[in-house]
Amino acid sequence: MNFSKRKSSFFSLLTTALSVAALTIAALPSVTNSLASAESKGPDVEVPFEITPLKAPGLVAPYFLQDNHGVMVVSDQAGGVFSVTFGGKVKELAGKSKIKNPAGVAIGPAGFGSYAGDVFVLAAPGDIKAPCEVERIDKSGAVSTFAKLPNAGAAPTECRDLEFGADGTPFAGKLYAATTGNATIYSIDSSGKASAFGTYNEGVVFELTTIRFAPASDSKAPNLMLVGMRPKGAAASKIGRISIVGADGKMKDVYLVGFIRPGGFGWSPSSFGSYGNELMVADTGKFGSENNYQRDGVVYRVEKGIAREFAGGLVDPTDMKFIGSKAVICDPAEKGKAQQGAIVIISSLL
Repeated sequence: MNFSKRKSSFFSLLTTALSVAALTIAALPSVTNSLASAESKGPDVEVPFEITPLKAPGLVAPYFLQDNHGVMVVSDQAGGVFSVTFGGKVKELAGKSKIKNPAGVAIGPAGFGSYAGDVFVLAAPGDIKAPCEVERIDKSGAVSTFAKLPNAGAAPTECRDLEFGADGTPFAGKLYAATTGNATIYSIDSSGKASAFGTYNEGVVFELTTIRFAPASDSKAPNLMLVGMRPKGAAASKIGRISIVGADGKMKDVYLVGFIRPGGFGWSPSSFGSYGNELMVADTGKFGSENNYQRDGVVYRVEKGIAREFAGGLVDPTDMKFIGSKAVICDPAEKGKAQQGAIVIISSLL
């Protein structure tokens, strides 16, 4: 499915063996679109927005992030977890000697045992191929293992996202971890007990990327879990999708399909310029190691079920969240090479 920035068009529905829904991706007219091509030298975005890599000394390859009262908590593929302000001030929460190979990060909510405000990290201790476990950084900076993930058909390797269930949903009060090595999402209670919540490998084995929760106002998946995923080993390009997962852990339906590898996604705040309250999806594209670090990473905005390219020129956007009125993206290879990444900020100029 080819994407053109010069013509406004609707693409035919993309279907796969397991898909029951399709995402139509359309381009905005070029007069309002200043997106970068894959050959660009850096990220670009529609006007009147600006996109800027944040200067954050000490960060090597930002991977996943979480909002902690307006401050970013960021995992670094090079090791360690850090807090980062929008002014670029970086504070080490746990160095790479304490947390190796970190991925998803989450902040303990009130009511989750006595751990409100603690930072939880999904990480592979020691070797990158080791089974994932959840580490906890307490308020004093001490690091301890909070939960070990059991096997679910296979070992829980290839750590990805970590998210607390949203308040007001059937998932509240639990911590959810995604491991793509065994295509499994785990639920973890406040005692640290972990169990397989859902494994997605029947017929097709899925690579899992991101966990989110749809708002109650969403017409398609109110208060349900949404999971970014892509069939492993698939030759076709844009068959990555966001799937709906129910409170029983079963995949219910396809929410959107038509991405290469959906990374972070979420609903923009009303203060996000002219695109407030829209679903935004960061598509990682092919990993840089697969295509010589081409800038094929894209951010889409979804309007009435149609995804339109909003920002481009990224390399490997692995996570995206809204903090305040800004979109914050982790790109561990933003400078065009492995382990040379940046946090990228998108702001409205209105």
